[in-house]
Order: sequence, then C-alpha cells, then structure tokens
Amino acid sequence: MARIQRQLARLALTLLLIAGCGVEPIALPGGTVVTGQWNAAHLALSLDTSGGITEYDCAHGALSAPLVLDALGRFDVSGVHVRERGGPVREGELADTRSARYFGRHESGVLTLRVVIDADTLGPFLLRRDAPTQLTKCL
Repeated sequence: MARIQRQLARLALTLLLIAGCGVEPIALPGGTVVTGQWNAAHLALSLDTSGGITEYDCAHGALSAPLVLDALGRFDVSGVHVRERGGPVREGELADTRSARYFGRHESGVLTLRVVIDADTLGPFLLRRDAPTQLTKCL
C-alpha cells in the first residue's frame, strides 16, 4: 500500500512539472517591458518596446510609451483613446480623440487593465497573451 502511494505521489509530481513547462512565471520582475498580443472580451492590445495599440469593439487607442512593470507588477502609461461609431467615416470628419491613462497589473499571466478617459473608466479587462480575439466591431 505504501509503495502505491509513493508511486502515485511521484506521478502527481511529474504531471505538475510537465504542466508547468513553458508557462509564464507568476510575477515578472520589476522593470520588465511587456510585449506581445494580449486579448480579452471586447479588447485587443498589441504591445512592443515603444508602446502599444488598443482595439475595442467601437474604439481604438494607443499607449505612448512601453508598458513597464514595477516590482509589484503594476503599470501606468499615458496615451489616447479614439471613440468610433458605426457607418462610414465622413469626409472631413474629425476623430473623437481623448487623452487616456492605461493602468493595471500583471499577475499570474493575466494583465488586468483599466482605461481612464476624462471622467470615465473602462474595464477592468482581463487580458491573456495570445488568447483568441473577441471583438465585435461597430457596423
């Protein structure tokens, strides 16, 4: 009986080690620049070392600087947010562009993001790296 329990414990440990291979660490070290494609329901975020681009169902935006984590996995980046509407863009129509603040935290492979635009806050969005895009664009 004890032999079977040891074998089961070894098997469980082996499966845990295999499952953990290739998984992003729980917390990235402070100063880390987050890059890549991150997606959530109603938001796609593409990050590189110079900033990022957001795409919402009925809006888009940009981060003006790289998304850099502090020692606790937090970030705070300024940028812009552009509201969209359905239908074609009319000739001479000005984009509804607003200053925005993108802030949140990286924890356990998930970016929790909030976007502050004027007096409004969008989110929280729970983004995962390379998750399927889940946008429904305005028509």
